[in-house]
Amino acid sequence: MINPNALTYGVVPSAPASLKPVDIETWKATISPTFKNYFLEEYNDIVRQYESLVRKYEINKMVYESHIGVEPIIGHIYHLYQRSNGNRFLSLIGPEHTSWNHMGSYRLSAQFSWEEV
Repeated sequence: MINPNALTYGVVPSAPASLKPVDIETWKATISPTFKNYFLEEYNDIVRQYESLVRKYEINKMVYESHIGVEPIIGHIYHLYQRSNGNRFLSLIGPEHTSWNHMGSYRLSAQFSWEEV
C-alpha cells in the first residue's frame, strides 16, 4: 500500500496543489546546442550532396554535348578533348599518346552517366 504522506503530490481531489513548475528554460538551454548542431550537420550534408549532383550533371552535359564517334561501352574509359575551334570530342586515345587539349577522362556507368576518373 502507498503511504500518501510520503508522496510529493496529493492523491485526492481535495488535496492542496503542491505541484511546482519545472524549469523548462534550463532544459532548453541544455538541449539547444545539440538540437542546432544536428540540423546544421544535416543541412551541410544536403549541401554537399547537391554540389556533388550539380558537378555530375555538368560533367554529363559536357560529355553528351560533345561529338561521340563511337558507341561507348559501359565500364570503359574515354577521354574528352577540345579542338581549337571550341568543339569537344570523345576519344579512346589517352592524353599520354596525343598533344590534343585534354579536358578529362570519364567512365560510362551502367546508368549511362559519365563518372570522372
